[in-house]
Amino acid sequence: MRNSLSKFFLFSCLMIGLSAFAQVSSESLDSEEEMIKLKQDAVQAIVDAHDPTLILRGGELMVRQQVVKAAKNYALKWGRERGLGKEWWRDKPEFEQAVEHLIEIGDVVLRDEFTSGGWLTTIWTEYTANNFTGEQASYIAEHFKTEHGSIQRGLMEWYLGETTLFYYTFTDRWDYRLEETRKELELLQKEAAKRLPDEMITWKAGEKEAYTFIACSPDSDFCPGPKYWKMLAIPMMGAVFRYMEDTTRKIKSAMEAERDSLEPFFNAFEQSRE
Repeated sequence: MRNSLSKFFLFSCLMIGLSAFAQVSSESLDSEEEMIKLKQDAVQAIVDAHDPTLILRGGELMVRQQVVKAAKNYALKWGRERGLGKEWWRDKPEFEQAVEHLIEIGDVVLRDEFTSGGWLTTIWTEYTANNFTGEQASYIAEHFKTEHGSIQRGLMEWYLGETTLFYYTFTDRWDYRLEETRKELELLQKEAAKRLPDEMITWKAGEKEAYTFIACSPDSDFCPGPKYWKMLAIPMMGAVFRYMEDTTRKIKSAMEAERDSLEPFFNAFEQSRE
């Protein structure tokens, strides 16, 4: 009888222990999933708070310049290789038609791969999630909702837009005189005019929310402001530039794949000389 009671008691204790362990494990799993969800929401709030217009429109201008330049270079190169001679030049209507045809091919890739901006949202989300904890992301997201946080966010967006333009001017690939991209340039200028930063902005110690976001050690886990700006300006923009270069390569590949489609323009030019 005593052995039976002992076994029953041990079995009961074991079941209670397993039940408690399962409950703790379940609560731990629920807590972990909740933390992951909270971080995802915070990261999404940061990305949604930003206005990517200057990066997108500046990038679109610069990439489309590469579209136009590639179209002109290919039309000239392939025409000369076709034996059209030095007369095959930009003053000939057939040449301009060939260029326009290649630009249309490039514009399709540009529209599909770049203009919507979904790629930028993906990059922004990835870099923010990989560099900040849920608590840090939540702090940044909440800060951007404040008056001064909104101003600081706008300054970040302005300088990121400038960095996009600088990347192409520094590498000598920006041509202000390119008429085929005048529309994109004017659109960028209009958007930039709406977002001109106030040069008189200063952050005083009394403006705690703004001051503490930037005036602290970037090495501190409790000071994500400088770290966030550094992340945007260097690694994230590096990813943006790589994507822009990849898009340009796709555009050139699309043009090269359609080389034979220029034959009607070459033939028309030859007939005009007969």
